[in-house]
Amino acid sequence: QDWTPNSFLCFVADLVADLVVDSRHTTNALKHLHGHPGMSTFADLLGPDLSTKTGSKPTADALAGAEVVGLYFSAHWCGPCRQFTPELAAFYKKLVASGKKFEIVFVSSDRDESSFDSYYAEHPWLALPYAARDLKTALSKKFKVQGIPTFVLLDANAKTLTVDGRETIGEDPEGFPWAKKDLLELLGGADGALLASPTAVGDGDDVDVGSLWGKKKIGLYFSAHWCPPCKAFTPKLIECYKALKANGRDDFEFIYVSSDRSTGEFSEYFKDMPWLGIPNGDPRKAALSSHFKVQGIPTFVMIDEEGKTINDSARGSVMGDPTGAKFPWAKEAAADMEDGPEGLNETTSVVALLEGLGGAAQQVAVDALLGVATSVLAAGKAVGEEEAPFCFFYAKTAGGIAEQVRKLTSQPATNSAGTATLLLLDIPEEGAYYVSAATEVTAASVRQLLEDYAAQKLERKQLGQ
Repeated sequence: QDWTPNSFLCFVADLVADLVVDSRHTTNALKHLHGHPGMSTFADLLGPDLSTKTGSKPTADALAGAEVVGLYFSAHWCGPCRQFTPELAAFYKKLVASGKKFEIVFVSSDRDESSFDSYYAEHPWLALPYAARDLKTALSKKFKVQGIPTFVLLDANAKTLTVDGRETIGEDPEGFPWAKKDLLELLGGADGALLASPTAVGDGDDVDVGSLWGKKKIGLYFSAHWCPPCKAFTPKLIECYKALKANGRDDFEFIYVSSDRSTGEFSEYFKDMPWLGIPNGDPRKAALSSHFKVQGIPTFVMIDEEGKTINDSARGSVMGDPTGAKFPWAKEAAADMEDGPEGLNETTSVVALLEGLGGAAQQVAVDALLGVATSVLAAGKAVGEEEAPFCFFYAKTAGGIAEQVRKLTSQPATNSAGTATLLLLDIPEEGAYYVSAATEVTAASVRQLLEDYAAQKLERKQLGQ
């Protein structure tokens, strides 16, 4: 998503226009979401019972022995779902008949129970009970489902293999149980070929992955010629790359991961990039996109010499640092909204609007937010959360995205001098938001907001209303 102020406003406006809010589901979904930190069993994830063709069955029994479990987010009213369902059913039956320990659970977005019953009659697998709307909401939120059909694959311990199961089974139908590969394998191994563009630094020869691995930090640039936001960002990335090289840095390289639609498009776009590339049609693109959960382009990911992720959404960091002074752009626990609010539309987010504070007071507030954010994210990792439970953002200047957030949350255009606004945006929760009574951003006020949210003490409000 290209987060200009107008695009942010349009995105949320479109989202709000499509919402059908049910406060009962919201309350129950929050209970489920916060009741099982580090979900580690299918019963935790899916509830105590699942629907089968012969009635209800305990989740633990229904999924006992399964090596892979697919969560199929779908609905009868969805044309692409109705097209994909028979294809998936045929694949499922073939795999099970071959002795593979594979199961699927239908997670319905049908609008009523009769539609669910009619559609589920066509499915040969299990289903989340339609009445468990709270669990459906929590699952959609956990796996950041932004459209259907979505097919998520989980391993035997209920850990995510991929959120793009449709592409996985399409690209590798014989690959059961689709065990996660390490990043070096996804890049093609040490011998994996990388193309050098005509303007690449060096002798112009293609290189192999092994010449970089263990020696240099790598930036993976997911982009395409046909994508307008990509074409706007690419010159900025080239400028930053050249600035880093001009400063004598030789401890990094960038790799273009192409989503171009033709070889001609790829060649035309890639020729001006001074780095390496993976061409269009290369299967490594799908594997890398799945590994980093790329939801849209442009996406820029920084990894270290051993393949550990430094920042999986570094585009905003580059935009705010054209000379590369902050390279390699380690991801901060709290980010300035104007650098790009990546994660805001998929993850519950704390937002501190600090425009009404002076410079010194702003920094005190940012430091407080950073401190809480760091501890919250560390706690999530400690209990096995696969994804950060919250994102944290702040805004120091008026206008831009901060102004749109104020409009969407019915906040005044400006704060009184010396005061701040503290919000919790829960866009995945059907466009919800919550407002803290605090007028100061301190460690205590941020923690209190999170505690009140978890305890459901806050008044739920609707974006755009």
